[in-house]
Amino acid sequence: MDRCALEFIARRWWRRIEVWVIALLLVVGGGFGGYQLAQWALARSYLEQVAEIRAAYDEASLQRDQRLDELARQTGSAAAKASKAATTATQAADKADQAVDRAGEALNRVTP
Repeated sequence: MDRCALEFIARRWWRRIEVWVIALLLVVGGGFGGYQLAQWALARSYLEQVAEIRAAYDEASLQRDQRLDELARQTGSAAAKASKAATTATQAADKADQAVDRAGEALNRVTP
């Protein structure tokens, strides 16, 4: 009878241990599952942030390209105006040279 009672008690304790082990496994598994879910959500959040940053970078690059195109156009316009001004200055210098030559001829005629 003693042996029968001990086996009964042993089975009862073993079942309690099994229940606690199963409960522990469920809790640990839930913890790992929750951790993985949190990592997945974090990765998704990072991907959304990277997409926003890429869109902002693309927009900034587009605006920079537009500003560079505008600057190149203005530089070309300024170069054309400078060329026109240089041509005008050359013509003015030629006319001034002709005026000096005429003045020199006029002085040479009057002096003798």
